[in-house]
Amino acid sequence: MDNKLFVTIIVVAVVIAGVSTAAFMYNAEDDTEDNSNMFNVIARANSEGSGLYIKSDLVNSDSGLIPVRASNNVAFFNSDWTVSPDNAAAWGGLVFGTPGTSSIQHTQLADLASQMGLKFTLYSTSASTSNDTIYYDSGIANSGQALSNTIIDGGILWEPQYQLIISDKSHRFVSLALTNDVFEDHTCCIIAGNTEYMLSNESATERFLAGYVNAVDDINEILKNKDSNVDEYNEFVEFVMTKVSALANEKQVTMDALANITYLYADDSEGNLNKLESDISELVDNLEDLGIFKKTVKNSELFAEEFVTQTYLKKAIAGDYESTGKVNVKVAVITGDIHQIAIHWGIQENYFSDVGVTVDVVGSTNGAGVATALVNGEATFGFLGAPPATITTVNSGYIVA
Repeated sequence: MDNKLFVTIIVVAVVIAGVSTAAFMYNAEDDTEDNSNMFNVIARANSEGSGLYIKSDLVNSDSGLIPVRASNNVAFFNSDWTVSPDNAAAWGGLVFGTPGTSSIQHTQLADLASQMGLKFTLYSTSASTSNDTIYYDSGIANSGQALSNTIIDGGILWEPQYQLIISDKSHRFVSLALTNDVFEDHTCCIIAGNTEYMLSNESATERFLAGYVNAVDDINEILKNKDSNVDEYNEFVEFVMTKVSALANEKQVTMDALANITYLYADDSEGNLNKLESDISELVDNLEDLGIFKKTVKNSELFAEEFVTQTYLKKAIAGDYESTGKVNVKVAVITGDIHQIAIHWGIQENYFSDVGVTVDVVGSTNGAGVATALVNGEATFGFLGAPPATITTVNSGYIVA
């Protein structure tokens, strides 16, 4: 058992008048109690895999690799895809769509604004815009919403919605940048598990992760050999198209989206998550600076160490778990998110059933919904972005560090 699981988790069963209740003490220095379930990060799901899009008439068509704003000839990025105050005039006054204030995409856009010295403010139709501000509309979670919106000048969104936007026949939007370029190798989606469940079901947790690891390894092998084993690659692409309704009959879009995602489960083949801990620690600092949190995190490194637990994944990779019996788990995923396709592939190819695990997929509209399902015990495991997982944990007081 990983001793870092929320520092100290003490389950106290109290029976009063025949009714049993459970209280969770989650910090050794603070005896605050909470009757909700809590969750820990137990693996990666992917890195990278989103993109920034912009109205086609806002950029010079002949600006080259780095897009340039047509109205003032200022580049949106420096030559190495970084931003600085020199780029502010390209972004100032524009309205960008994001898929929600707790999403990693929203956080990334806010980070870009901060680096350029620009304000980052919710757009209001009743107020005038200013060139010292990037405005956002946080209700743009799919390509249909982006393409039908008459307000936004651009946006940032995950795959495959990003590819669907820039490949639309209207040619309204073009690519501004891949987040792979701007935030190279950034942490994106993670896998979290309901803490109470995992404490009582270590073997089931490890077997679930073992099935997921095998699914990811298989996907990466298919993508690596797509030119030499075309049939296998095409079969996988067709499978993805059946699992993401927006990709029906969109083979090229599907292939482009897959090329923009790195599927992972850990920092390395041994299951280490030290870099993930470092990334979450940095994320906590950034979210704190952006004023996202309702509560203060005293030590971001300690928070990350308590939030991420590595034992389950390492045992899964090493095969160090009991494999007898059958278990059922409910896994919350974001509907239509290609980042999380490995859970579906693992079910399809029997990687989970091979280790005695039956997976029931629970759909959710966004990462905040997945976090809620984990907290409420509606899901055993969940796939969600690192920001909504972190924001929920901090603002709900599940970890005090």
